[in-house]
Amino acid sequence: MIGTILPIVIFGFSFGLYEVLFPLYMNFLNISLLDMGFAFTLSALFVTIANIFIGERSDILGRKIFFSSALLLGGISHLTTSFFSNLIPLTILKILFDTSVAIKNAVFVPMLFDQDKENFIPAYSKMSGLEFIFQAVGLALSGFLAEFLGYHATFIVSGILQIFGFVVFSILFVERTRNRIINKSNNVKSYSKFPRQLVVLSVSGLILFIGSSASHSFITPLFFSDKFALSPVMVSILMTIHRLSLGIPLMYSDKIIKKLKRFQLKFYLMLFVSIQGFFTAISTFPNLFVASAFLWILHDFIGASLWLPIRNYMIQLYCREDSRGKDYNLVSSISSIGNIVGPFLAGVSGSMSINLPFRLSGIIIILSNIPLYML
Repeated sequence: MIGTILPIVIFGFSFGLYEVLFPLYMNFLNISLLDMGFAFTLSALFVTIANIFIGERSDILGRKIFFSSALLLGGISHLTTSFFSNLIPLTILKILFDTSVAIKNAVFVPMLFDQDKENFIPAYSKMSGLEFIFQAVGLALSGFLAEFLGYHATFIVSGILQIFGFVVFSILFVERTRNRIINKSNNVKSYSKFPRQLVVLSVSGLILFIGSSASHSFITPLFFSDKFALSPVMVSILMTIHRLSLGIPLMYSDKIIKKLKRFQLKFYLMLFVSIQGFFTAISTFPNLFVASAFLWILHDFIGASLWLPIRNYMIQLYCREDSRGKDYNLVSSISSIGNIVGPFLAGVSGSMSINLPFRLSGIIIILSNIPLYML
């Protein structure tokens, strides 16, 4: 178990650290916001395209080699970032780290399902909960470490941790299932046989991620800082609490879901998605920061922490055994297009009113339930 838990903890911490550290480092180098946008957009597009092929190859070669390579690539990216100060090499290293995250995301869920189908929800809930908690730790420590250790040392420490995680996972993790179905006709024909249920979940996920990313990404700190005149320190604290509000309940969500499994999980997926949309929208109405932040935190605490494991479990149930990684990542890739559309929607609507992205987000999140009626 330690062979999986420790790398997940390290990945979570490094990801949280990087989320704040890399933009701060680019700003420290006086790289313009326009150039930052270029780097982040190029990386997102590259990862979206690569994601499908990662899942397909993992069906043939197994998940372990990909998960371990994700830790190695992430470590190399962090170890080398602070040695460069120009946009092009930093963009390449950004793509390298985002690719490592994409590889981890592509194989992590199928890997857990392969290892133990019966206990997938408890394993997913606890592992993902730990990852989000340590993302919060990374977020909380990023500014402190950058100030007291400097960017160079902080990136080096993060890189060493990921290399250590690579070594631990490579040695201790034993893969129980490796689908070596090498069928070249699969590459073309399997898409025509793509299960109808996964098509429904892909469409629903696309709408869901448009809505969710319209109130996340860059708009979240701007909403609270602009509306309530928060200091950067307070925004950082809020963002850390935000991440914990998903990670901590996620670790225990399997106990609730276990009691729900006797009923139709589709109903509860729709219910908890609607709860997220509801609290996202109404968090804009209070004029007091504490009230607004409290309502905002609830969207993960009693929303996403429950629909995330249910949705991933349902996707795995409908994936084909000989192409589990390919199927899962096709669903993820289609859904992740929403993460490109959502921030654009946030920018356009936010220029009209700082409340509008959150209200649109809530409505779109709830509307993502409509395709699920066809399941």
